[in-house]
Amino acid sequence: MKEVFIISTCRTEDLLYLLMHLNKHIATQFERCAGVSPNRLELLCKLTGGEISQSDLQKAVSIDPAAVTRHVQQLEAEGILLRTRSEIDNRITLVQLTEEGRNKVEAFKAEKERFMEELQTDLTEAERIQFLETLQKLNNQIHQMKDPGKTNK
Repeated sequence: MKEVFIISTCRTEDLLYLLMHLNKHIATQFERCAGVSPNRLELLCKLTGGEISQSDLQKAVSIDPAAVTRHVQQLEAEGILLRTRSEIDNRITLVQLTEEGRNKVEAFKAEKERFMEELQTDLTEAERIQFLETLQKLNNQIHQMKDPGKTNK
């Protein structure tokens, strides 16, 4: 049974909850289909460029630092990535994909493409473009908004 979202007259609030609900369900369905969470795939994709410090990896992804550490530990235990200490500075942990990890990332990326195609099946090309443009506008706006917890001094 498909869920139907009814947008009432309070559009701003409904848009917020619709986006949150959609994000949660897309992430859950994606993980079911692809066998990897969107967060973990984002982290793995950042490693395709080669070795990176764990600190730089944490800054590059939209995942909290503690979760990055957990992902890295789990992925290392699964043989998908390798952690080593920097020869220059022993305090720095370097992270890189193993050969198995590179193969898995390619498979995950292919599954992501298939998932996204299926998700957008009922959208025309024009609707896809308009949707992306709208999301980009919302993304730009959220980055321009001032943090109410901070004051200008």
